[in-house]
Amino acid sequence: MKTRTLILCAVAVVAAQTTTFAQKTEVAVRKGEVRAETRTGAASVDVGAGRKVVLAPGQKPVVSVDNPLVDDALELYKFVEAERAHGELKIDSVFVVVGKAENDGVVAAIYWEVPNPMPKATNIMTIPYSSTLGDIKVYDLNGNLCKVEQKSLGDFAYSFSIHFSEQVQPGENFKFIAVTSFGGIDMPVFPGGMRIAWKEGPLAYFRTSPGEPNALQYFQFILPESAILVDCNREIVATDTVDGRPAVTIRNYTGPYSDAMCIIALLDPAEDGTTLADIPGKYRGLRSKWDKENSEMYQREMHKIRAGIKYTDRSTPLAALLTILGSAINGDTDLYDAVTYTDLSPDEARKYTENSKYWAGQLDILSTPQWPRNPGNGYVHPIYLCRKGSLIGEIIQRMVYEDGKWYAHGSASQKTVDYETATSEDIATAKRKGYLCDWEVAGPYLQKDKECRELFDIPFGPELPDVDVTWLPTTIVSYDPHPVAVNIDKSIMHFNHSVAYLRTEIASDRQKPARLEIYTDDGVKAWLNDKLIHENNVSRGIPDQPDTVNVTLKQGVNHLMLKVTEDVMGSRAIARLVEP
Repeated sequence: MKTRTLILCAVAVVAAQTTTFAQKTEVAVRKGEVRAETRTGAASVDVGAGRKVVLAPGQKPVVSVDNPLVDDALELYKFVEAERAHGELKIDSVFVVVGKAENDGVVAAIYWEVPNPMPKATNIMTIPYSSTLGDIKVYDLNGNLCKVEQKSLGDFAYSFSIHFSEQVQPGENFKFIAVTSFGGIDMPVFPGGMRIAWKEGPLAYFRTSPGEPNALQYFQFILPESAILVDCNREIVATDTVDGRPAVTIRNYTGPYSDAMCIIALLDPAEDGTTLADIPGKYRGLRSKWDKENSEMYQREMHKIRAGIKYTDRSTPLAALLTILGSAINGDTDLYDAVTYTDLSPDEARKYTENSKYWAGQLDILSTPQWPRNPGNGYVHPIYLCRKGSLIGEIIQRMVYEDGKWYAHGSASQKTVDYETATSEDIATAKRKGYLCDWEVAGPYLQKDKECRELFDIPFGPELPDVDVTWLPTTIVSYDPHPVAVNIDKSIMHFNHSVAYLRTEIASDRQKPARLEIYTDDGVKAWLNDKLIHENNVSRGIPDQPDTVNVTLKQGVNHLMLKVTEDVMGSRAIARLVEP
């Protein structure tokens, strides 16, 4: 075929002579490939599909990635260059992202700098443990496509190996551009199954968490056209529009503790018909009196702690949290160890004390349920924490009651919805088929150094007399092939190696026999009218076939209680009553 040639002119200004001249660059297309070269013959490059050539006067042609989001990411990188020149931060790695919501999915361009941690030069960058990176393509800074190898580790976790054409010396950075897409915006992508995007109430949330220490990060999220930005847990650099769509640019520095979680909350009227009136009350001065008082008390006592007062109160979950954060601020590792539920070595106590001191400066109290006065040993109470200046629930601090005192037992990221909540029609259909849907839940409960099978025969609050038990409503979800299930994880705080209790009432017009079918993840004990009727101490998911128990219902109200153990990866329960 004939060669089609385009002659492009690049104009340069020679400042010393204030003379302008034109240098011609020839671009030839042959069989779908592009060759760009200057007329002087100084250089030529091949430009394959998905790449572009950047022509500059008096310079060699530069190949880059042909993607407008990449251009935007490289523009944001100028902020990084300015901060590096400023010299205030220790910047070991860089992560710049431009992401765009598109067709029920996400497309993104990434500029990434990551140090080579190996003791010798290598051309392979390894990401040993990560969420999925979607349909990713990686390019070096010359626009060359790099080979990416992906290996599944299970539970939504992956490892990646990226192969570059040139070696990178120890301590120097791999530098590359990536473009990717995710097919479903609400797919679980973080290890363990947490979602990058989810809906809770009227708000839609999006988050990203690339956790490298001392990383400078800039994110630009291009939102749906109708989106209304409500909250962000990080510093907002700018809000603007891109192609008529709202966009928000966020800055984050992860520091030595890899503090990388970035979350935005928004309304999307075009998607679900929400309006400004649907903004949650906590953003409009309508937080509950209980939460406002606890937040004010926390800030007041933290001010005293920073002024030098030693705080040693463990009579409530909130007081115990203040005690452990106060010990961290003051560097008191002995007190920190005393308030921690698990046993720590001296090195662990020092490490966790330093870590908690950092977080004490980042977080505020968002909310906590009313705690029982005497919940019984092993009860775990949640305190929900938010970033200063934000009302997005980000972290759950877990507090454990033991022999009249409260202890801190680690924290976890706020869990997102992972199943569709059952509709009223789903629940009505389930009830017609005998499924029990009107449950309350209590817990979780645990005991130090005990796994779930060992907890099976240890009695906790609902099994004991003279103990205050807080019963909460449950979240009923759709769960194929059953019409519904109780999602215990969503109803209360999830905790590996713990137990929860469910209770419900069964009304019967007469005394009659029935068959109780029980499906649980994991083991289960069952009581009917305070009599133990079934026990199965196992570790399992929801089984295909149920545990079955023949029971006799009395006339009137019958009380059914289940004790469900949790090993790992979530807890659910299904119960069905079948009459002969």
